[in-house]
Amino acid sequence: MQRLLLGLARRSVGLYYRVQHLGSAVPPSGPVLLVGNHPNGLVDPVLLAGTSARPVRFLGKAPLFAMPVLGSVLRGLQALPVYRRQDGAETGDNTLTFEAVFDALARGEVVCLFPEGKSHDEPALQKLKTGAARMALGAEARAGWTLGVRIVPVGLVYRAKPSFRSRVAVWTGEALAAQDVRAQYECAPHLAVEELTGRIAAGLQAVTLELERWEDLPLLELAERILFAERVGRLERLQAFARTLRTLRSRDPARVEQLGVRIAIFGERVRRLGMEPHDLPQKLWPYHAGSVARFVLRNLALLFLGLPLALLGATVWFLPHRFVGWLPKRFATTDTLATMRILAAFVFFPLWVALLAGLVWWHFGAARAGVLALLVGPLGLLALSFRDWRLETMSEVRTFFLLAFRRQLRARLLAERAALARELASLEVEL
Repeated sequence: MQRLLLGLARRSVGLYYRVQHLGSAVPPSGPVLLVGNHPNGLVDPVLLAGTSARPVRFLGKAPLFAMPVLGSVLRGLQALPVYRRQDGAETGDNTLTFEAVFDALARGEVVCLFPEGKSHDEPALQKLKTGAARMALGAEARAGWTLGVRIVPVGLVYRAKPSFRSRVAVWTGEALAAQDVRAQYECAPHLAVEELTGRIAAGLQAVTLELERWEDLPLLELAERILFAERVGRLERLQAFARTLRTLRSRDPARVEQLGVRIAIFGERVRRLGMEPHDLPQKLWPYHAGSVARFVLRNLALLFLGLPLALLGATVWFLPHRFVGWLPKRFATTDTLATMRILAAFVFFPLWVALLAGLVWWHFGAARAGVLALLVGPLGLLALSFRDWRLETMSEVRTFFLLAFRRQLRARLLAERAALARELASLEVEL
């Protein structure tokens, strides 16, 4: 049951977001504590679980277990409740939870928790609770320091958190060893807990974007795309840009303001042409007859083969897709909107398939209703893939027609981007 539920959850999150995995591998054996930042409700534990090939035990706030449907799902996942004062509970009730975590780690299992203690919409990591450190050290002490518990920090960086089919990077950091503070724990347990909590915080800061404010993110993304066209390494570069921005803002805020305005104006100019800065070619004339011909033939073939079925899938799923996108907006917050939409899809999408199958059964018989029930899901997935392909292809086509035959515009934009790139590179040298 646990594997089935977790598999469905991963598949659902993978349909809502385009997920990119980065960084180190989670240890394939032995006791592991997965710890992550927590910006996006119940989506976050599913993404953390996706970093491990092994089953994962979750910790979740106790009120979730009392919810009619979600509580059953959490119990099916063998999740463990965490009791918090802000929920009106007594923290002493967590004694059994800690014991359950100690037992799970002693069995060599993977346990997932969020040391911030809450889901939030802040741009930076919040102050960590000490629970993760106390669990790792308590499990080791109880077993005579023979377990080898590893604490693996996982950073979640969302491109546009509420948006369907936006990107999220799941960045796995280097594992930390609880045994490293054994001597300190045996002398002063509370100091060892604080030390390990600090190391966990540093590990999470190494795999997240520590922004001072959300308004900085578009500026950083623009700056990164001005300097670099390739996607590989983008998150690491953004992280370095964020550090540089914090340093520069403390030293010379006027320069930050001036450069930010120039970058924003350039980005707006490019966007008005229907492009992004990284869409600009690196050379004045990057197009060749052979590559253009291959691009046209390949994409025309995909268009003629996929368009009819994609249109059929989009038509079938248009109403439930719009409804599930709209309904949670009425009551969800920014950090729970994606969660609410995915849960709504779990409820309304099967109802929609049942309704369509019932109508077909009524008019055409059971056999055709069964065929419809089998095909409607793959048609939706095909429509989704076609949508992603269309957006990326149209961006390339639009760039070609805008720039291929407008030499002066192309030269002006490239010169402006080069000037900004030189300014950004000089900042890196200075700082």
